[in-house]
Amino acid sequence: MGGVLVGLLVGCGGFEKSTYDIELNEDELSSVPYSCESGRTGRSTSGWSFDVRQRWTFSDGIYGGTWLEVPGYYREFIHRDTTASADVPYVLEGTTSSEGPFQFVAIDSWVEFETAAQLVLRFYVDSDSLEDDRIQGFVEMRSDSTDMMMGSDVCRSWVSFTGRKVKE
Repeated sequence: MGGVLVGLLVGCGGFEKSTYDIELNEDELSSVPYSCESGRTGRSTSGWSFDVRQRWTFSDGIYGGTWLEVPGYYREFIHRDTTASADVPYVLEGTTSSEGPFQFVAIDSWVEFETAAQLVLRFYVDSDSLEDDRIQGFVEMRSDSTDMMMGSDVCRSWVSFTGRKVKE
């Protein structure tokens, strides 16, 4: 019985929490690339208003999933929520922690006048583990919009990133 108790107290190992210093691609951030199903492609004339350098924390979630904690301004970006402070982290639910790649997603929709849109904010981490010394991936905004005058289109825009694990 004592051996079983020691095994339970030690735990199974595995992923619990990792923090990374993230650097967004500055060129893409200032003029965000986009691509639409209608064939339109290019770069935006205005960039995303995010810090180039950020700190993200990945942690073990429920049922084998993961959580991603990012700066609060992402909340305003996807939900247009200006009531919460940008200092309050935005937490997104993600895929399994056992193997990569990893995705963390937030979804919102809105209707204004003759326009309706569904927005998907996705953090994609192209790594085998959330405990790697370095990670890379992209932040993507996908919009599926319908406008009474302009019609419908699905567009995605993205900014790539690299990250280095913070030694604790």
